[in-house]
This record gives sequence, C-alpha cells and structure tokens, in this order.
Amino acid sequence: MIGNDIVDLKQAAKDSNWKRPRFLDKIFTPREQQLIWSAKDQDQMVWLLWSMKEAAYKVNVQQFGKRFFNPKRLECTLLSNFKGEVIIEDNRYFIESTITDDFIYSIALLDRGKSYTSEWFRDENFDYKTQSTSLKDTFLKSISDAGGLDIEMLKIEKSQSGVPLLINGFVELPIRFSLTHCGQFCGYIYC
Repeated sequence: MIGNDIVDLKQAAKDSNWKRPRFLDKIFTPREQQLIWSAKDQDQMVWLLWSMKEAAYKVNVQQFGKRFFNPKRLECTLLSNFKGEVIIEDNRYFIESTITDDFIYSIALLDRGKSYTSEWFRDENFDYKTQSTSLKDTFLKSISDAGGLDIEMLKIEKSQSGVPLLINGFVELPIRFSLTHCGQFCGYIYC
C-alpha cells in the first residue's frame, strides 16, 4: 500500500491563509505547531506536514477501507529534512518528501523497504477535470509500458470505500497506486 500528495506552493499561498485564526489548531497537533513556529520557513513546514498527512491518509484508507476527517488524528514526526513518519493510532507510515521552491511531494509507505515507481510532472492546464484526465492517462501509459499491457484495456475504478483500483479488462490488477495533483503539478506512484 502506498500514498502520495503534492502541494503547489504558489497555489497553496493563493488558496489558503494558514495564519488565519484557528487554522493550525484544526489541522495540526501542538507538537506539529511547535515545528511550524520554530521553522526557518514556516510556509514550507506547514505544507510539508500537510502533504505528509495526506499521503499517509491515503495508505490508511487503502489499508482499512474507512475514510475519516480528523487531521489531528495523524501525528507527523520529522526524522530528517526529507524523511519522516506519520502515526495514525497504532499504525506507522514512512514518509519520503521532495522539497523544491515550487512544490512539496510526499510519498507514504507502509513497508519502508518496498520498491515503487513514482513520477511527478508539471501540467500547465489549470482546469481540474482536464488535469485529472491527463494525470490518469500518464499513469496508465506508465503501467502499460512497464507491464507490456494494452493501454486500451486499462482503466481506473473505485472500490465502495473510494480506494482506486486498477482494472485490466475485467480483472483487478494487484497494483496499489496513488494519484495527486495541485496547481501546476501532478504525481503518481505505484508498487
């Protein structure tokens, strides 16, 4: 099981004022808020922790099939500038993040040693549906190329709990994946 999340930093700055009253209290634990207030780049820290939580949440939903909205139920710990962990109750998710001037991309793994394929890319189209379609097409092409599968037979469906499934014809493939897009950036990961 695997999850990812990408935050376009310019888009996040436009869409969300994290300094507004009570925002941090709703999303982050007291320990995470301490990380934010003590960071050299507070904006970057807010969105790093956010992307870590989002990526871990996707793995948790794949694992247990239950959605919830309670960001403070997810507790982030930073192990280095680019690695961390997210704990959801008794479950630990390993995080690897890429931080650039333009975006933060986080990957969450249930098994730290699991190999995976991941890619991020810029998509100049800001229309949500068009960008989502482009992301899915790019992901399916990667699967088709890697596995020698007919791309016309591949499709994405969702389980009853909203977990995305990869279907080849009428058969579900044993590939776990996650898709993300925000602003000008898209990413996919699979294992």
